[in-house]
Amino acid sequence: MTYSRLLALAELPELNSAHIEIIQTDNPTRIRLLGMGLGKGSRVEVLRNRRGDLVLSNGNNRISLGRSITQQIFVQVQA
Repeated sequence: MTYSRLLALAELPELNSAHIEIIQTDNPTRIRLLGMGLGKGSRVEVLRNRRGDLVLSNGNNRISLGRSITQQIFVQVQA
């Protein structure tokens, strides 16, 4: 499997998939994201990207995240 550069989740275009590599948030936010199924190694697909406000698909789950959080999550995109 080949990966391209690391980028903020907020920059990922719609209908693209990536794996989460780094979450640079405080502990309570990180724990909350883990509770939603989003942690290091999770595969996500961007269903909607409105300037950083995202709707993600993680398996059968749909998750909405604001720009302040998506700018702190870094992913590797599959090439």
